[in-house]
Amino acid sequence: MLSHEEVRAALSARVDGEDTGLDDDVVDAHVSHCASCRAYYDRVLSLSHNLRFVEADGGMAPPEDLSQLILDGVDDEWRRISRRRTVWLALGRVALVVLALVWGVWAVDGLVQSPAQSLGAVEQAAGKLGVASALLLSAARPGQIPGVALVVGTMFTFSLGFAILDGELAGHLLVLLPTLVALVGMLAVDRWHRVSHVWRMLGADPRG
Repeated sequence: MLSHEEVRAALSARVDGEDTGLDDDVVDAHVSHCASCRAYYDRVLSLSHNLRFVEADGGMAPPEDLSQLILDGVDDEWRRISRRRTVWLALGRVALVVLALVWGVWAVDGLVQSPAQSLGAVEQAAGKLGVASALLLSAARPGQIPGVALVVGTMFTFSLGFAILDGELAGHLLVLLPTLVALVGMLAVDRWHRVSHVWRMLGADPRG
């Protein structure tokens, strides 16, 4: 099955009058069933028509609005993806801030409920406040998420193990799980372009 990139390359070659390297019937069949490739073909045809040279002082010159024509011909799919990424990043930051508040309240509540505010209770509260601070840092600087996610993931793994063995720390999972999910989701959104680039490289045909 032909990929969108192969079909669009063939369509561009067709407009330029070059050999497409593919069967025209196969390309046309794909375009007839693919709205995005059909829209791409329409844009390429429109751009090609607008880029026809006109006479200027006895010579050949491009139209005065060439830059705008090229910008208008750029596929707006990446702009939509960029807007979606911005929205998801904003939602991820809000989620991390909310979770940081949850961890902060959890730390203070555990310290208050400790009868004598033992050293163990103080250490647990300090650890939870540390996670809360790390979540706030991750919301401001997503580049710090991998390290924070590693710590939270380790805490989740140990808590899950104890919960399975004897039921202890089961309540911790109610906070650890959404925290880990939020961190991983935020990381995925922040690094989407790198992942997609690697995926395209892995899916590229080395034979051309």
